[in-house]
Amino acid sequence: AALHGALDTGQLTLPAGVSAAQLRMLLNRLGRTKWHVQIMTRYAHGQGVATYLARYLRGGPLKPGRILSWDEETVTFRYADNQDLDAQGRGTSKVLMLSVTDFLQRWLLHVPPPGFPVVRSYGLYAAGKRAVLAQCRQALGQAPVAVPAPLDWQTYCARQGPQHPECCPVCGQRLIRMAPVAPQRNHPFGLPSPPETLPGARPGWPEAA
Repeated sequence: AALHGALDTGQLTLPAGVSAAQLRMLLNRLGRTKWHVQIMTRYAHGQGVATYLARYLRGGPLKPGRILSWDEETVTFRYADNQDLDAQGRGTSKVLMLSVTDFLQRWLLHVPPPGFPVVRSYGLYAAGKRAVLAQCRQALGQAPVAVPAPLDWQTYCARQGPQHPECCPVCGQRLIRMAPVAPQRNHPFGLPSPPETLPGARPGWPEAA
């Protein structure tokens, strides 16, 4: 577009023997070609590739450009109100000012806990492409993907060391299970909870009066 504009305004000097029509045809033909406008040197390790792709896979809850101002007490930022749509069906852009404490509380609500997956596997790493992935790894001379054994709760607790969840936080002794305690839940429609039954038996509801 910039070359077309420079040609129209006479700011572009053409080579000898090249007319404006020929240059326009060349620009139109090259414009339909897919170009890699920025080619960087190859990464020496996979960490650089993972860091580069991570910016496109998962972003933060708020882009820095949406923060308008901040000080020691308040933060002012722009957001899209999806409850108030414009003519194109998009959320109306509005401005909100929060205290630093409230802003951080809302921010931390979007931070996933450690180990919680927030990006689904896709492409060769999707669940339905395991056979194709195995073929690719075999063609590259790589070993098949090792499937980790399922982790039971006993092994997980043993890995916690002194923070074992079955140990009393006061005396440090292992807790002894005496009897299971059934959770007490209130029915959303005000109906009583079903009575306790033996394993395998169907719970019965009290008959209506």
